[in-house]
Amino acid sequence: MAKLTILSLALCGLLAIVFSGPTKVNNVYEAPPCDVDACQLPSCRCSSQTPPGNLIGPNVPQMVFLTFDDAITVSNHPFYEEVLFNRINQNGAKIAATFFITHEYSNYSLVHDLWARGHDIALHSITHVSDTGYWANLNESMWRAEIVAQKQQLSTFASVPLAYIKGVRAPFLQVGGNPMYSALVGGGFEWDCSRPTQNQRIPGLWPYTNDYASTQDCQIPTCPDEAFPGFWTFPMIDLIGDDQFPCAMVDECTPVPMTQAATYNLLMRNFENQYNGNRAPFGVFTHAAWLVGPADRPEFAQRKAGYIQFLDEILAMPNVYIVGISQAMEWMKTPTGTADIDTFVPWLDDPNRVRACPFPRNCRYENSTWERFMSSCIPCPPEYPWVHNPQGTNLHYDD
Repeated sequence: MAKLTILSLALCGLLAIVFSGPTKVNNVYEAPPCDVDACQLPSCRCSSQTPPGNLIGPNVPQMVFLTFDDAITVSNHPFYEEVLFNRINQNGAKIAATFFITHEYSNYSLVHDLWARGHDIALHSITHVSDTGYWANLNESMWRAEIVAQKQQLSTFASVPLAYIKGVRAPFLQVGGNPMYSALVGGGFEWDCSRPTQNQRIPGLWPYTNDYASTQDCQIPTCPDEAFPGFWTFPMIDLIGDDQFPCAMVDECTPVPMTQAATYNLLMRNFENQYNGNRAPFGVFTHAAWLVGPADRPEFAQRKAGYIQFLDEILAMPNVYIVGISQAMEWMKTPTGTADIDTFVPWLDDPNRVRACPFPRNCRYENSTWERFMSSCIPCPPEYPWVHNPQGTNLHYDD
């Protein structure tokens, strides 16, 4: 019995070491605590659970983010058309979702269509490598290759002006610490939405800039700890599943809802935590694959029905607006109360989104081991665009 006790204690000690995570190394460049007198909008905001602009209660518009990760394809675009395209906010403008685009398998003519319809186009990497260790250990140069180069890549093939591509979500929410944020700031990005928060759910954590140290919990190390002035973090406030476990992405909530009612209840219960609280932005962060599936799997249709029911109901509630994260950033810079929100220009339809993809090209590439397809708004590049070759080379296209 004594041997077993000693062995058990040793094993517990070993497990504690294994699961305690990496030891934090002191950073001489670490950002200082926020100076509330020096940090003022529109360029700076401390991390806080207090709404900006001295707004309180029902005078705070409830922002809702609908985000979708990964490639835009002919398989999921009809879902977006059905569920998003004909919905209107209470100011008379179309709602806007935020799409975090991966390069591989994306149909760029459909990306252009989403942008032209007023949706927020953001980035999610060129390769979307499935190994989270790859992203956790990526250096600044490779973050530039994966994300900064993707900005010009998407702008080129989807005919989306560079000025409209402002934000990023790290693949698998694996934030890359200071190297990632340094690459994003250097690449002209303005915001990131990759960091879940569990400790600041109720009241919810509002978006903040990275001029000073953040109070946000770091659920997926390594998080940035240096100062990146004017660069915004939009926290992903965790949802709570029916089993009471937190989930940053709704498609990770457990148990997975299998009916319309279960889906609606999951979303509405978590939404009300913010709407009846400090009205921090509420996000439904997901993948289309959670809502789109084969006809012989009725749970997909049930989840979609619950998602639609949720959207119908919140859009009928007072002072609720479904906006893109880039639109929300503009509101954070100039907080506007509900009495004046209907004339807030960044939330109105944008007349400058002119269609510029009249003749999409269907591109095909292959070698001895793989085959790739890409729909482009410009003539196909001669080689399949990829990391370190984001634009392609030589002449080889099918138009």
